[in-house]
Amino acid sequence: MLDIDSGEQIEAVYTLFRIKGGKKEEKFQSSDINDAITFHKNYVARYREGLYMEILPQKKALGK
Repeated sequence: MLDIDSGEQIEAVYTLFRIKGGKKEEKFQSSDINDAITFHKNYVARYREGLYMEILPQKKALGK
């Protein structure tokens, strides 16, 4: 992920959530986009429902 302010490469955290009844339930978290996409693909094939993906810088995701 490219930081807009500094122009440097930073690590990102990809988190997949299931939203049902106004509640957000975390299903998967990874720093590799390919793992996140593979998990989403398999989840959709099994449960026939999509997931919401958040992409955050690693510093922000860890609460630093």
